[in-house]
Amino acid sequence: MFGITRSLAAPWWTGEPAPLAERTLLCLPYAGGGPQTYRRWGELLGPSVEVLAMTPPGRGRRYGEEPCRDLPSLLHPLADALPGVLHRPYVLFGHSLGATVAFELCLEIRRRGLPMPQGLVVSGRQAPDLPWRFRQVSGLPADEFTEALRDLGGTPEAVLAQPELMSLLMPALRADFAIVESYRHRAEPPLDVPILALAGTEDDRASADHMAGWAARTTASFALHPVPGDHFFVDAQAVAVTKLVSAFL
Repeated sequence: MFGITRSLAAPWWTGEPAPLAERTLLCLPYAGGGPQTYRRWGELLGPSVEVLAMTPPGRGRRYGEEPCRDLPSLLHPLADALPGVLHRPYVLFGHSLGATVAFELCLEIRRRGLPMPQGLVVSGRQAPDLPWRFRQVSGLPADEFTEALRDLGGTPEAVLAQPELMSLLMPALRADFAIVESYRHRAEPPLDVPILALAGTEDDRASADHMAGWAARTTASFALHPVPGDHFFVDAQAVAVTKLVSAFL
């Protein structure tokens, strides 16, 4: 079971205890996602890595909480919970929206003078200074919003086809897309943190060309690797992704 590791860090961070771990991997989910994407990663990465995943408000065991609709309301309490998990060297991993959150969390960590991560993995997300190229969907009527999710992929058809279930999930989904659509990068000095960028070979939302600009966000090393698949390769290619992450760690 992918449960709560430390009550001090709950409700933000969940994962299996890893007493022999040498480092921690903090994972940030894509829009509409949660810790389930990273459920197998501890097994794939081995006992030397403790895998903790974020559960945002409005998701999973936090379903009754109000979802965050802008980045600051998500980022600040998330950073407040970090000292509860920073007991060993760590790396941040984020996919899509999670990559933006991971990057901005690095900047917030630097502002607060907390221990910096040993690395940042950004997956399936265009460089932060690029303008959002896609239509705004967070405020669409329910049927149009559902169709937009269907076009994007990543949400099972069995879920999309159930209006009652979608009505329960929609507030958190809309909130995540509102964060994506409202995000604007503010120029700050680059990080002194190695960055690994992962781009899906069939991902038209974050191609390798759109991700190359992440190199400008660090004064340390940068590498860009292709991964077979579309925007949700992080789910379909868990073995390939964790191999790249393991080599980076």
